[in-house]
Formats: sequence, structure tokens, C-alpha cells
Amino acid sequence: MNGTFPKWLKIVLIFFVFGLVRSPFESSLRKQMQETRMLLPTPGHSAMAQMGQSALMGLLGGVRTLVATGYLFDSYRHFDNDDWDANRKSLLLATYLEPTVESHWVDLVWHRGINAPAWLETRSTLPEIEKRILYHEYTRDAIELGEAGLKNLPDSVEIRKQMSEVYKEKIKDPCGTARMYKEILELKNAPMYASRFYGYYLADCPGRERDAYEHLVNLYWEGKQNHLPTLLKKILTLQEELDIPMPLWIPEKDPDARKAVNRRFEKRNRILPGGIRLPW
Repeated sequence: MNGTFPKWLKIVLIFFVFGLVRSPFESSLRKQMQETRMLLPTPGHSAMAQMGQSALMGLLGGVRTLVATGYLFDSYRHFDNDDWDANRKSLLLATYLEPTVESHWVDLVWHRGINAPAWLETRSTLPEIEKRILYHEYTRDAIELGEAGLKNLPDSVEIRKQMSEVYKEKIKDPCGTARMYKEILELKNAPMYASRFYGYYLADCPGRERDAYEHLVNLYWEGKQNHLPTLLKKILTLQEELDIPMPLWIPEKDPDARKAVNRRFEKRNRILPGGIRLPW
């Protein structure tokens, strides 16, 4: 064989190693998840289940990324089959192997907090009471998983953005959504829109309307780059709801009303071919 392994044999050996390390790794993770009540305990534990994460990392060595990739493929398969608990488990295993890979945590929150609840809403045939219970469990779990991810990646914008989507789209909690954007706003790598979005959702958070108004007005006076339709409409609504004195109102009109006037003006001032203007 000229001192080299055939290509097919190398592939067989890789999958053999993957299968060899997978069992003890899952046993160790299962034990830790049971201790934190993320999984229900099962009777009895193997000796390998006593291994810690650091020992497993040493055992896996250079094939750690390969094993994590295998679990990611598993999660996609479970996603296609709407098996949300298996999907969660596979993603957790990948995340356990690579806890500083941001996309693993984002996928966990996305599948658990967006896709699984959407499946319950549109395709599940479960009884309605069971749907509501699972919906609450899935969305709560998504937020808890996101918080766990932030302990590993405290400066992550993407994890917080995905958590904000769960709060906004599925939990319908503008206060939670605003909190996520507030945390993003305090990061060094915060995107420019974070400050506006924080104000938008804070405006819908009961009891925080005054704070939202002050925040959005400050943005307005920072410059025309912030004079966007949503920001203007939020300020116009809040200044009426909060009985802000008219001399303090921003010098703007409702963007929708302004668009309607512009459309009427354009319609009135149509020019025919040859430069002939239609009468009013």
C-alpha cells in the first residue's frame, strides 16, 4: 500500500472515532443537564458519565469540531422532522463542545423560541391546552438558553437580537424586547439602529412611556439621520398621550398624513406629453 492509507479507510476511521467519542460525551452531558434539571434523570449511570467537560475535551482533541458538526447535522434532520426535543439535544451537544461559537447559541434560541412555537401554532394537531403549555415551555426555555449563551459570550449582539425576536414575536413582551436592545446599546460593537429600537419597544412597555419619549426626543434632536417615519410617529403619539405642552412638541407632522398630501399634490399636478399641465 506504499506506506499510505487508502482514502476510504481514512473516512472509515474518522467515523469510527466519531462514534467512539460520542457515547461517553453524551453520557457526561446528560448527567450535567440532569443536575441542572434540564433533563429528567434516568436510572443508573455508567462510569463514563462521571467524566467532566475538560476531560472530554482532552479526549476529543482535534476531532472536537468534527463531532460538533455531526451534531449540527443531526439538529437539521430533527428540524426537518419537527422533532424539537431531539433538535434541542443535538444543538446543546454541539454547543457543549464549542461553547464560544456564537451561531450555536443563536440557533438554539431560534429553533426553540421561534420555530418550535410556530409549529405549534400552525401545524400541530395536539389538544389546545397542551399546545399552550408547550408554547410557554418552549419560549421560556429559549430565553433561558439565550441567557446561558450570554454567560459564555457576554458581548454577543446576535444572541441578544435572537432573544429580542422571541420576546417580540412569540412572547409579545415589549418590555423584554426593549431590555435586549438596551443591553445591545451598551456594548462597544452595538449597531446604529439599537438606540432607536430600544426607544420603539420601550414606548410599548407599560409604565415606561415617559422614559421612551425622552429617549426618542433626544434621538430626534441629534440630527436628521434619526428623522425616520417610525421614530416620528412614536414621538407624535407619545407627546399626545403624555400631555406634553404644545410648545415642546417636535416640529413634525404625521408622516402618513404627509405622504397622503404629497400623493394628492402629485395627482393634481400631472403633466401631459408636450408640457401641458392638467387643471386642478
